[in-house]
Order: sequence, then structure tokens, then C-alpha cells
Amino acid sequence: MDQDRIVRIARAMCRAARMDPDKPLAIQAAGDGIRFAQAEADASPLPAWRYFQPEAAAFVARHRLRTETA
Repeated sequence: MDQDRIVRIARAMCRAARMDPDKPLAIQAAGDGIRFAQAEADASPLPAWRYFQPEAAAFVARHRLRTETA
């Protein structure tokens, strides 16, 4: 159940960043850090929402703990 919630939240985060969740993501090194841009071709094997998955998992974990302790 948590995995489904993580995927939904990661996809929503991706859309909030104005990216298509299902489109591959191109990672570009820049002088001031890393930039993410939607790839035109299959430059990456992972869809863009997968890069938001760690943040979504942390969000779910934080909110699960609050629910269990309340």
C-alpha cells in the first residue's frame, strides 16, 4: 500500500515540476550543479517520476509516523 502511495506522490511531484512523469529524464551537469530536463529521445531508461521517488518515500514515512503516534 505504501508503494502505491509513493508512486502517486512521486508522479504528482514530477507534474508539479512541470515534467511529464512518463517521459525519460535527461540529466545534465552544469557549472552550478545538476540540471534535469525532459529528454526528446530515450536517453534514460527511467521515467522522470522515478527521480522524485526518494523524496516521495520520505514524505510517506514522515506522515506514516505522525499517523501511528496520534
